[in-house]
Amino acid sequence: MAHAKDITKDDHPTSSRATTQLSKIRKALPLRVLSDADFAHWQRRGFVIVRDAVPMENVERLKALLWEFEEKDPNYPATWDVTQRRDYALKEINNAGMVEIYNHQFLWDNRMARRVYDAFVDIWDMEDLWVAIDRANLNTPNKGRRASPGFIHWDADTSLEPKPISVQG
Repeated sequence: MAHAKDITKDDHPTSSRATTQLSKIRKALPLRVLSDADFAHWQRRGFVIVRDAVPMENVERLKALLWEFEEKDPNYPATWDVTQRRDYALKEINNAGMVEIYNHQFLWDNRMARRVYDAFVDIWDMEDLWVAIDRANLNTPNKGRRASPGFIHWDADTSLEPKPISVQG
């Protein structure tokens, strides 16, 4: 097993073991969360919607945490239009709602939720998965100082052959 300090995005412990493109996996494990139609959609289209992935109470407490962390109030739009705290090197993500919160327990509770784990088991067809972390996002209406033209965001370089084997959720 790789040491955490040695892991890059391209050699993530789950994806670096994978040798079969995810669209070509032939299931060995039974589906846990996805239906046969969901799995076929995933393989054909490259995305799938997992309904009720985390309990609604988790959603509500994480929403409250993000508003508090950003020092904004969901009931007072005047608190939404504030100068962002950090100017990103990638200018296209300025004002894109990125929240620099990574390891709060509420995020881990969602990452480790049984339906989330089982959906990834369905997709990868393996049980020994390695969680990757990312920040959260809180998007208020795109106006005022938050006005942003948006941008196309790819988490994998699709010009590569073979395609990178990776999943984000």
